[in-house]
Amino acid sequence: MDFLTLAGAVLALAAIGAGFALDGGQLGVLLQAQALLIVVGGTLGAVMIQNTWGRFLDGIKQLRWAFSTPKPVDREDLTRLLEWGRKAKVEGILGLESVNTEGLGGFAARGMELLANGVPSVVIDDALRRELDAYERNQMAAAKIWHQAGGYSPTFGIVGAVLGLIQITSHISEPTELGKGIAVAFVATLYGVGLANLVYLPLYGKIKAQIDNQLRYRKLYLDGIMAIARKETPKTIETRLVADIRQRADEVLN
Repeated sequence: MDFLTLAGAVLALAAIGAGFALDGGQLGVLLQAQALLIVVGGTLGAVMIQNTWGRFLDGIKQLRWAFSTPKPVDREDLTRLLEWGRKAKVEGILGLESVNTEGLGGFAARGMELLANGVPSVVIDDALRRELDAYERNQMAAAKIWHQAGGYSPTFGIVGAVLGLIQITSHISEPTELGKGIAVAFVATLYGVGLANLVYLPLYGKIKAQIDNQLRYRKLYLDGIMAIARKETPKTIETRLVADIRQRADEVLN
């Protein structure tokens, strides 16, 4: 589990709360159910309007990625591919039919199945690249619901503020009610901006990083499978894939 997500959220909320309290504010004032309902409900509705049910639900499912550690592309994957390359060199491509694909992702397993069945390398390359492109499109489309929420949330914060001001004007002759309207107005704006920058946009960034990592993982296997299909030597495959791993590690760091 990636505890950095929880740690970041706790730190941000603690800093805001502590700063408000040190300035003499009462934390209870920040708890406004009306404002929260307006901002969260309005943002959720707007995102639902913009997407299909399938895409919306996929985006919700991606939440788990924000709390999980991405699988690294490492030497274990390289070793597995080199073993396949040696087996193909000794026994031929059809010898890969006995390879155990348990524990592999569906993408790599399908690639190995195509390879073991003697499918031409051009067809394998085209099929796997199409699958990879479709995966990227679908996952990014689902992840964008969080980016959309980050755009709508501040706007609904303003809507909440306007509704609070309307409440103020309707009770202008009742001083005891003015405070409630003012509180809803300002807290709604706070919720709108806060949720966008502390929840929705960071979640989008975290999920996007997970998708990028999955793409790097799949591309490593794509490169390895195609090298085997081209009957390259294990040494050539190792040289090529080591360069790939280093390049993708640099991409992660940058």
